[in-house]
Amino acid sequence: MVRLTFAILIALSSGLFLGADAKMYIVDDDGFAQYHTIGEAVDVAKDGDTIYVKPGIYREHIVMNKSIVLMPPRGEEGVVGLVGDGNDIGIEVLADGCKIEGLTISDFAGPGIYVESRGNEIKNNVLVGNVHGIFLNGTSGNVIQNNREEGGYCGIVLLSSSENTVTGNVAKDCRGSKEVPGAGILLNSAARNSISGCEAEGSSRGVYLVSGSTDNGISGSRITSCTYGILVEAASNSIRESTFENATTAIALNSAAKNLIEKNAISNSTNGIFLFTSMDNVVAENRLSGLDVVMMISAGSEANVLKNNHIENANSGIVISESPENIFDGNHLAGVQLGLTVDGSAAESFNNSIPESNTIDGVPILYLYGRSGEVVTGREFSHITLASCENCTVEGCTVTNDALFTYASRGCRILENVVSKAYGMLIRSSDGNEFRGNEASENRYGGMMLVESGGNAIVENNLSRNGREGLLLRKSDNNRVLSNAAEANRDAGIRLLISNETEIAENSIIGNGVGISINGSSGCIVYRNNLIENVVQAEDDGNNLWDWGALKGGNHWSDHPCGGSPCLDKPRAVGVNTTDFYPYGERDGWAR
Repeated sequence: MVRLTFAILIALSSGLFLGADAKMYIVDDDGFAQYHTIGEAVDVAKDGDTIYVKPGIYREHIVMNKSIVLMPPRGEEGVVGLVGDGNDIGIEVLADGCKIEGLTISDFAGPGIYVESRGNEIKNNVLVGNVHGIFLNGTSGNVIQNNREEGGYCGIVLLSSSENTVTGNVAKDCRGSKEVPGAGILLNSAARNSISGCEAEGSSRGVYLVSGSTDNGISGSRITSCTYGILVEAASNSIRESTFENATTAIALNSAAKNLIEKNAISNSTNGIFLFTSMDNVVAENRLSGLDVVMMISAGSEANVLKNNHIENANSGIVISESPENIFDGNHLAGVQLGLTVDGSAAESFNNSIPESNTIDGVPILYLYGRSGEVVTGREFSHITLASCENCTVEGCTVTNDALFTYASRGCRILENVVSKAYGMLIRSSDGNEFRGNEASENRYGGMMLVESGGNAIVENNLSRNGREGLLLRKSDNNRVLSNAAEANRDAGIRLLISNETEIAENSIIGNGVGISINGSSGCIVYRNNLIENVVQAEDDGNNLWDWGALKGGNHWSDHPCGGSPCLDKPRAVGVNTTDFYPYGERDGWAR
């Protein structure tokens, strides 16, 4: 490279670029120039000088211990490449007020650019295949702008660094290793930094905030195809007006408090916003679409506020697990398979505020916690939950999307509601309730399921054409199942699993995979049911009773013809140890 540009020659003679005291130096690796290595020019330069590096390959380690400018000449074509030469660091910036612009720095075993000074500008550089692209250590007031980092562990690292401006940078394929995942931008013990308009693509973590990184602002960024879009393990940061696509988890807060997640757009990802053991955060006015699970609040995440979020086209909308005292207000879900799920091992886990301002497809959610004597009649809801409620009544209501849930509720009356083409009815740890006259049919899952719930009356419900069982009792004792219709369910009409002392009588059980299935249960009595054209009429691996003697008789079996009401001389075997000794020859024969 033997030609100095005309512009550079003019600058050298007139001082137009630098003023009277500042000087310029030209570096060319293989042509006519003052210096052939960058280091030679840095050695002679003084504060305020500029070093122009012509295109070429430079294999050296540079220490900027003076306030100088390092950049290519304006108008020159070609790459100014600084390539690893066995050193860990490409450029060490130790003096304040330096500027590095337009270089391509590659293949260093540590940072391409390492900064321990203040007030520097690092712009428009390309950093490829370094362990870290740009590394700021214990510094402030720097501007990191429009750089591109590819490969390695981290694109930009801010360690114990504050009040820096990071804007317009692109970090791609910063994957790190399985043991140490990489990040597009990593903040460690870094505070009050501004990160705006940046992009992260194909990285293990797009942006990662850890260990006391507080009061940082992330805005206007675009993050695509990352395992975690942004992972926060720190407090009092904001993530605003950024977009996330094709992430495994777009935004995750882990043991993080008082962060703001606002006005972001998340789409076409597996998971949206996850909070783990995180408290006092605000998640507001975000738009989330095309996700598997939209929002997960779990593992003791308390006192968070989720408001005015818009959720579209997802398998699961909001999932709350083992997390109380959260506030939900004005969240709108549309096109979700299951809008709201709340779960926990203790009643306190359900202590969340979810008013009717939260909707699914424009229909409000009904969520009652700790109520007594409340009466709700003739309403349409997208979801109903009664948790820790006593003596409440829900009557004549329709559930349009999710399910009707009860948890730890006592003495409630659930009457003549319609929960169809949704997920059915789930009753957990709820004793002494009445479920009468409900329609729980054509649900994606089952009609009605009781888990660890006893002493309930399940009477005159239609539990038909569901994706699994019409009625399932799991670890639920002393329930009465009377006069229900369980027809054309894919699995069983009625199934008992480890559910003792259950009375099953006068039900119509027709055309199911299995009519009545009893497993691991004892002390049950099954009588006066119509078992008609089920693939398997019944099964029982215990010693339960399938009739109530000659007076009340047993059951009607469509595959067991006999005469009499009941038949006295033609028993019907059910299991290895169980028999209906007094079957009926006709449907509803006991009523004749």
